[in-house]
Amino acid sequence: MGEQREAFNEVAGLYDETRPAAPPQALQALFERLHLDPEGRVLEIGCGTGQLTVELARRGFVIVALEPGVALAEICAKKTVEFDVTFRNERFEDFDPELGPFHAVVASQAAHWIKCEVFIELTRKCLRPAGRLGLLWHLDRSQKTEFYRQTQPLYDRFLPDAHERPPWTIPQHVAQYLEVLNASPSFEQIEVERWPWKRTFDEEGYLRFLRTHSPVRMLDEADREAFVAGHGELIRDLGGQIERFYETVVITAEKGV
Repeated sequence: MGEQREAFNEVAGLYDETRPAAPPQALQALFERLHLDPEGRVLEIGCGTGQLTVELARRGFVIVALEPGVALAEICAKKTVEFDVTFRNERFEDFDPELGPFHAVVASQAAHWIKCEVFIELTRKCLRPAGRLGLLWHLDRSQKTEFYRQTQPLYDRFLPDAHERPPWTIPQHVAQYLEVLNASPSFEQIEVERWPWKRTFDEEGYLRFLRTHSPVRMLDEADREAFVAGHGELIRDLGGQIERFYETVVITAEKGV
């Protein structure tokens, strides 16, 4: 899994251009539940190219952003140069909790790359008493669409085990995080909320987006091009435009005093 989680760094610019931001109402709920004062210290896990980092920085928080992908972090740094953001090119598993404590630990589209129990324990060590954890994910809910049905032969041919790893397993990771948090004696006031939304793609837009998916990045070049081209042909057959349906999930919890 470690190799797959690093695949985004190969296409950092494309990742930045094609990956969606969270719905405004989801971000608003996340920030409200973090209970952060201005200049609160935030540890962000896997900042990527800064989709969440920018929103945090604009609110005046002091951020330590972890991102092992150098190219990804460089894009994020350019977006946040005027703010109080410190970058560390390392994984959360290697981070020293003594650099805390933090008022909040947050992760957008990143926590599923880390074993749940490890993530929760490291978060506990990094947070001050009454500090808050915020997790955000986008779940693909397009399984009932005609495009999804027609793409399955491509997945069966090129990525037969795709549904056993991220991003398709993210719903399972969300359920696991909720289960572990609810069982943890260290966290309380656990809340979860979901927001459905959809995104319309033309052929070029979807193929660019598809090229950023980590399992697709793991294919050799010939298979990757054939896989992507097959999706393009299907989109043309369906009129040149498709819709993907998503659900953004926000989980928050408070560390006990």
